[in-house]
Amino acid sequence: MVIIYLLLLLCVSIMGMIRYHWLTFYGKILAWSVVMVFVCNFLNKVITSRYHNNAAILHAESILEFIFYSTIYYFLFKNRVVKALVFISIVAITLFFCYNAIVLQPFGSVFPTNIYLPTLSLFTIFSLVLFRQMLLYPVKINIVKQSVFWYNTAMLFYATTMFFNLGMTNYYSQHKWDAYIYYFWYFILCAFHVMIGIALLTDNTETQAYS
Repeated sequence: MVIIYLLLLLCVSIMGMIRYHWLTFYGKILAWSVVMVFVCNFLNKVITSRYHNNAAILHAESILEFIFYSTIYYFLFKNRVVKALVFISIVAITLFFCYNAIVLQPFGSVFPTNIYLPTLSLFTIFSLVLFRQMLLYPVKINIVKQSVFWYNTAMLFYATTMFFNLGMTNYYSQHKWDAYIYYFWYFILCAFHVMIGIALLTDNTETQAYS
């Protein structure tokens, strides 16, 4: 499953780079976020096989994902107050990440569950607020052709389905994973990046309302 997931990330990354010229500003950030996730997961595979501890990589990936995805939401939101709150959340979570990685959950040995739980909660809130914005300001484009719809759906799906799994990573590290948890984990990640791939495929500066 890990190899399949890496290949999927590689394909979506390549597609994002090929379509980079036609992407909106938010789409370009999204394309680079996939590249970042691919690099982190590739290093994760290498480091795990050699050192049997990937906590440091997951720490880095957790904050980078939050910065990338929240920045996208910042540019997609229209309301200035909401945009300001997103910006404040980025600063606050980044500061808390530094404290958590040094004091509460040292990056060399413990997984960043203290980061996963608030960031996934914020992603859920951001996605619901953006869906509300889409209803208040509808565009004359078939919803399945709207890149923002696919991105937002992917984020809501990811945040709500992975909340428990990511929150339990420290428990999983000390106990044997059941097969269904392992496959469920990678099924969610693959489904998430398939939707991100569709978002990149449908994103176009000439047709998207949030460009």
